[in-house]
Formats: sequence, C-alpha cells, structure tokens
Amino acid sequence: MAGSWIISGCVYIAPLKALVRERVRDWNERLQRLNIRAVELTGDSTPDIRILRSAKVVITTPEKWDGITRSWEIRQYVKDVALVIIDEIHLLGVERGAVLEAIVTRLKLMAAKQKSKDPVRIIGLSTALANAGDVAEWLD
Repeated sequence: MAGSWIISGCVYIAPLKALVRERVRDWNERLQRLNIRAVELTGDSTPDIRILRSAKVVITTPEKWDGITRSWEIRQYVKDVALVIIDEIHLLGVERGAVLEAIVTRLKLMAAKQKSKDPVRIIGLSTALANAGDVAEWLD
C-alpha cells in the first residue's frame, strides 16, 4: 500500500479555520497519490473518531489541538504523533500565543513521560521572526 511507510502521525497547526480548510484541500490533492488523507480538526469540523485515529495528517487550529492534547494520556492518536508543524509561530507574541506555548509545553511533558518513545519533532514556520534563534532553542 502506498504510504504504508508512514508509521506515525503529523499535526499541522494553522492559526485560522479558513487556513486549515485551505491546507486540507491543497494537501489532500498532493497526498492522494500516496494514499494518505489529511483530516480537518476545528471547532466547526470534528471527524468521526475512527477517521481521526487512523489519520496520518491532522490539520487543526491551536485552540482545538490544545483541547485535544489536554487529555493526551487517554488518546493514543495523540501519543502517536511524531511531527508537529506550527504555522505562523510569530503569533507567540500576541494574545493567542499562550495557547501555542501551552501546546509546546505539553508536547515536551508528553515526551518526558513517554521515555521509551522518541520526542515529538516541532517545526515552527514564520515569514518574519525577530528572535528566531530563541524560538528555535525553546522548541528544541
């Protein structure tokens, strides 16, 4: 089966529901030939739990992923995530930045508590970030 080489999941966090929808459409076109489907997870759209559990790519908003990961210990699909991509990470400096901080802190906590598992890789994307070195060090 094409795409069977992907063992763990990926979460892409976009700041706006409209951007989440756009990414889902775009990525599904690209991932289709690999037999991988991106799943939208927002306040407006929550897929069937079976679809979510089998998803290799979840595209979500910070607030929704924050809510999901608050009970990560009982959600295997959260524990199976190997890569988290945070788009527009420069938003750390604004009001909604606290949610991103909580997500990253929780990911680090998950890694510490799951000693047998490799830590989640975190990638932050931004077009302009004055303190890129500091953010990179914090993400690591």
